[in-house]
Amino acid sequence: MRAASGTRLGVAVLSVLFVGVIAVGARGMLHHSAGYPAASRAENCDRWVGPRGNNRASGARDRPWATLKYAAKHVRDAGCTVWFRDGVYKGTQSVERRFSTRVTFRAIHPYRAVFVSNGAALDVGGNAGWITFRGLRLRQSGSGADGVLVYVSGSDDGKPAPDHISFVNNVIHDSWGDDLLKIRSAADHITVRGNVFYNQSASEQHIDVNGVTNVTIEGNIFFNDFGGSGRPDRRDTKQFIVVKDSNGGADGFRGSRRITIERNVFLRWQGGDEGVISIGNDGSGYLEAQHVDIVNNLVIGNGSDHADSALNIYGAGDVRYVNNTVVGDFPTDSFAMSVGIKEANPRNRDILFANNIWSDPTRTMRTFSNGDRGDTVGLTLRRNLYWNGGARVPGGSLIKPRDDPRPVFGNPRINRDQRRISLPYWEGRRFRSGNRTIGQEFVRLVRRYGRIDPNGAAVNRAIASLAPRDDILGRPRRASPDLGAFEA
Repeated sequence: MRAASGTRLGVAVLSVLFVGVIAVGARGMLHHSAGYPAASRAENCDRWVGPRGNNRASGARDRPWATLKYAAKHVRDAGCTVWFRDGVYKGTQSVERRFSTRVTFRAIHPYRAVFVSNGAALDVGGNAGWITFRGLRLRQSGSGADGVLVYVSGSDDGKPAPDHISFVNNVIHDSWGDDLLKIRSAADHITVRGNVFYNQSASEQHIDVNGVTNVTIEGNIFFNDFGGSGRPDRRDTKQFIVVKDSNGGADGFRGSRRITIERNVFLRWQGGDEGVISIGNDGSGYLEAQHVDIVNNLVIGNGSDHADSALNIYGAGDVRYVNNTVVGDFPTDSFAMSVGIKEANPRNRDILFANNIWSDPTRTMRTFSNGDRGDTVGLTLRRNLYWNGGARVPGGSLIKPRDDPRPVFGNPRINRDQRRISLPYWEGRRFRSGNRTIGQEFVRLVRRYGRIDPNGAAVNRAIASLAPRDDILGRPRRASPDLGAFEA
């Protein structure tokens, strides 16, 4: 059993970083005057880029470069920041440089530096390392676009792959050609924190985690709103997040490993009959994902499209699904989970569901779980809350609430009005709600649609030894912690 913290990177560090993103977001992300950040280091370190810049210029504040690609090749390796002025940057920006100190590519005003491409807007490859992309907006140009929107990938020949790459506080949306973000082929130590994702391509995902190690996906918001982008909802997209390994070991190893999916919000399912999160997917002859922690997430059922389940597992081992909240009128084949094998998959191994809330206040939960129990060795259900608006909580072919030795049947008293959510859709200057930062949107969604009542059935009921030390907002949990993602 791994540590009860729910993360391998250190709960204290992640809590400080995540709460920092929210706090900084609430006060405007940057302290600057006249549209420029305050000088924090010598002018010969930080550089500037603008849509009307010139790559023959010096990159100084008054003589900006024109592209991220050029800036990545020429900025000093000294912990510098490359600042991007407001405007549109067209074409693929590729980065292959490895830095010895972390370099940040950052918008002066969050989400107003817009990267638009007919293919990949950002391609991080080669042996790129120690880079952060912050405050950017990335999208494809329209229906004729092709390929992945944001790509982080090694090669399939065993050569060094990108590592220590971070995406923080970006808006990543509308791929017409493939995934919004693909992380593949031996990429290592990749962090995706505090971003908004929406509207992937048909038959594709928001994030494809594919044959990689040490990936943290934390504090993000995932949803779809195709109509908001003038696109039809064809109900043909796949998961918000999939973790797998598709290339059969060509990059030197098999199976994604040490993946943390923590403190995210998932809402407004628009897509096909797929899992919101899927661990394993391709039916390969090996465990496609191992050592996966899914902790402190909020899944809100406020869409009309039919999904398969909140979580699918096909060919995976050592998966911990702990202190998550799934709430709302969520039309699915199975409300909580579908666990099985596909094609050549070996049997799943060691799957734990503990301290979660599965709550449908509208009494429309039809099936709790799907799958064949014989497809998994070591499937455990421990101290979860089950609520179907006062109606009987259904069973399922895989596992039933009565298989939980310490179940809680009762109302967690979470906001019932999930269908009227103002979606966190970026409209150029602000989100639809009026907020101006992702941190503000995250807090709004969690506090309004994931908060449990102090007098509800989830309070003080979790198994403390399995609970993470903090909740979805990074607040410490008490000695007798609550079930679900939110500590009352």
